[in-house]
Amino acid sequence: MITGAGSGIARAATQMFVAEGAQVAVAEIDEEKGQASAAEAGEAAFYIRTDVTDEASVEATMAEAKDRLGGIDILFNCAGGSLLDDNSVTEVDMSVWDHTIPLDLQGPFLCCRHGVPKLIESGGGLIVNVSSVVALRGNHPAHVYSAAKGGIISLTRSLAGVYSEQGVRANAICPGLIKTQRILDRYIERERPNSRVGSVGTFESYPFGVGEPEDIANIALFLASDESRMVNGAIIPAEGGISAY
Repeated sequence: MITGAGSGIARAATQMFVAEGAQVAVAEIDEEKGQASAAEAGEAAFYIRTDVTDEASVEATMAEAKDRLGGIDILFNCAGGSLLDDNSVTEVDMSVWDHTIPLDLQGPFLCCRHGVPKLIESGGGLIVNVSSVVALRGNHPAHVYSAAKGGIISLTRSLAGVYSEQGVRANAICPGLIKTQRILDRYIERERPNSRVGSVGTFESYPFGVGEPEDIANIALFLASDESRMVNGAIIPAEGGISAY
C-alpha cells in the first residue's frame, strides 16, 4: 500500500513497485489523481479513495486492500505536505497546526495503527515512512512541519523497537527539496516573493542538486525489499548532504 500515491514521490514509487513485481493499492484522497496513477502503473495497481486524516477511512482502506491483495506486506506512508504560511512557533497561525499535524503525523500514525496488524497477519512486513530534512536541522522556520516530521522519526524508531519480534521492520526517509510538481509550482513556476524557503537560490544550495521523485522512490524500494533485511529503525537523509553542514 502506498499513500498519497496520486502524485509526486508516491506516484513514482507506484510505478517502480509495480515494475518490480508488486501489486499496489493506490491510497489517495484525490480520485482523479489516484485513478490516473493506478492506470499509469498498469493492471497490478488499483485505486482506493483514502483520507489518511480520518481513522474510519484508513481502517476501511486497509480492509479493502487486504481483501483485494490477499494480504499487505509493505506500507509506504508518503501522503503529506507543508503550507507556505508555516512559520516560527511565535508567529505561526494555529490554523497551520490544525492542518499539518493531522496530515503529516496523525495520517502515518493511523495507517500504522491499522496497517501493522495486517503486516503481522501476512507473516511480517515493511513500513517506510517519509520524514523530512527539516526534522534534521534547527534553522528551518517552518516549526509546525518540523514538529510533525520530527514526530515521524520518533514514531518510526518506536515501531521498529516494538514490532521487530513480530517480523515488522520500520524505516524512514528524510528527503530534501524534491522536484515534484507541487514544489515546482510553488518555487519555480509561480515564484512567491514572501516564501521563506526561497526558490532557485535554495535549489542551487543543494551540493548534488535537488532530487527527483524517483530518487526517493528508489530508496523506498530498497527499504521495502529483502535486500535491506538488516536495516531497521533507520532514519535515512536523502537531501544531497545539506543537513551535514
